[in-house]
Order: sequence, then C-alpha cells, then structure tokens
Amino acid sequence: MNRNPQEEIEEIEEAAAANYVNVPACTVEKVAARPDQRCHCFSQSFLLIAVCWLILLVIMGLRIYFTNRNLNDKLSVLENQITNLTAVNQELETLNQELERNNLRGPIQNISQAQWSIDEYCPKVNNERQCQACQKGWRLFKSSCYLFYDADPPDQKTWEEAREDCRERSSDLAVVDDGYDEVMRKLWEFL
Repeated sequence: MNRNPQEEIEEIEEAAAANYVNVPACTVEKVAARPDQRCHCFSQSFLLIAVCWLILLVIMGLRIYFTNRNLNDKLSVLENQITNLTAVNQELETLNQELERNNLRGPIQNISQAQWSIDEYCPKVNNERQCQACQKGWRLFKSSCYLFYDADPPDQKTWEEAREDCRERSSDLAVVDDGYDEVMRKLWEFL
C-alpha cells in the first residue's frame, strides 16, 4: 500500500467535507513554511548546543579542580621534604662544626702537652732554660724517670687510683715483674 502523501491528504479533506467536520489539514509544504515551526526547530538546536557547552564546561572545571588538587598535594609533599632536608642539613652542619672543633682540639692538646713537657723538663731560670733529664721532683734511674711517694696510710690509693694519678702526669704506674727484691733494693739504695 504505497500511497502518495498528497493522495492521503486529499482523502482526509474529502472525508471531512462529507461529514462536515472541521479538521485542519496540513500539507508538507505548509508545515515547512510556518515561522513558528522554524523557531521551534531553532530552539531545540540551541538547547542541544547549550547542553553540550555546559557538559564541556563541567568537564573542564572538574579537570582544573582535580589538577589543582593534585598539584597542591604534590606541593605539600615537597614542602615536607624541604623541611626534612633543612633539618638534616642543620644537623650535618652541627656535626661538621663539632668535627672541626675535635680536629683542632687534638693538635691544641698536643701543643699544650708539648709546652708542658718543655716547661717541666727545661724550666726557665733567669729567663734561660735549663734542661734536666727528669721533671722537678722526679728521679732518674736506669734511663727512666720515677716519682716516689712516701704516702701515709690515709693518703694511700688503690692500684687503679695510683695508675690514674700517674696517667694524669703523662706517665704510667711502674710494675715490677721479675727480680722484685733486687729492683727494690737498688731503688732504696738510690734514694
């Protein structure tokens, strides 16, 4: 039943005229020619374009929001790392200063100890140094210097205390391993 649309329209108009029914009839040409129909089509197209633009703007806004959020998170991480590195740097500078002080302290102590040795073994007398084999108060015995204490019982020290006292004088406590009696006899003779 392939009928022409024009024939259908004419048939509807004849049926309406026979029944005296007032039915408006439109033709294809009439619909296309009406200005209110063109506005309707234009407004539908405009609405579709506006919705597309709105969706595009929402997508762009979300992209910017999440990009900024991601950048802010990375910035926060970098700021924390900078803070940590600053603290580590400060700690390293402190350690470096301490090492420099310790490295200088050794030579200064050696110089002080050398000056002490010079003053002890070669004291100045009338602005002239007079060197001796042993420090003042020490006695030379077989190419070594000894300091003898004649301590009363209240001033006696334990072996550890006596050794510490000797070390404070840049010496060590004498220990006799062999021939103790012979060494003691010679020492007493010497005194």
